[in-house]
Amino acid sequence: MADRIIEEHVHSDGSGGGAMMVLAVVLLVLVVLAVLYFAGVFHRGSKHEIDVNINKPGVVLYVQ
Repeated sequence: MADRIIEEHVHSDGSGGGAMMVLAVVLLVLVVLAVLYFAGVFHRGSKHEIDVNINKPGVVLYVQ
């Protein structure tokens, strides 16, 4: 019997580039979340009240 020649074709999708793309997307998401955190977007529970008393002004003008 004659020996058969078997050719194997291996197709790769470039998995090294895909891993770099995933890493870049994860880093981008982390940067966006950090910017939103330090901008105060996630601190909605704490309300700041400004007390303005119009009967007691901060500047007094003396008119003679």
